[in-house]
Amino acid sequence: MPGSMSPQDALVLLDAHSPAGEPWPLHCRQVARVAVEIGRARADQDAEVDLAGLEVQALLHDIGRSRTHGPYHGWSGYVMLRAEGHAAAGRGCLTHWLKGRGPEELQRTSRFRESFIERVFAAVDPPEWTLTDSVLSVADSSVRHSTVVDFEDRYQDLYDRYGESRWLRRASELTEEHAAEIGRQLGYPVERLLEPLYGDSLE
Repeated sequence: MPGSMSPQDALVLLDAHSPAGEPWPLHCRQVARVAVEIGRARADQDAEVDLAGLEVQALLHDIGRSRTHGPYHGWSGYVMLRAEGHAAAGRGCLTHWLKGRGPEELQRTSRFRESFIERVFAAVDPPEWTLTDSVLSVADSSVRHSTVVDFEDRYQDLYDRYGESRWLRRASELTEEHAAEIGRQLGYPVERLLEPLYGDSLE
């Protein structure tokens, strides 16, 4: 969790690193809105849910795009936040990118060097995947640019932009797993919760 950082602090940091005309800062804001919506529904059953921490991680999950839009953007965001004393807030930079993949899977299915993979997973603290991680994964997979959409629409847009790949197919599979986990916690499909938001846009 992000310690003393508040959502207001996270917004200031996001704005400070948002280049003019870039679409990803609005994406971060919309992902945060969706994440909080899911988190609030979950908090009705579990008072331990840290909504402020979830919102901070969601707001900053793509801040690494201020440096690179490539496959290292999650790591770049984490390194940026760690350098500013906010390593815990940078967890979302790592988890939204990893989507629950473990080090063995990453070594087997990616071109990242083993030493880099070791650094990444040493930074994920705690190392276990959490419900907050699943909520952020689902929220990120529910926002196309800054518009709330279903998973199919979101991933089709990614396929159209980047081409179909094993990485994206696996991300889609993991998103479905995370959604199912949240649905079990809620007692109903998470899509039912998100459906009224479909089409909402910040653009």
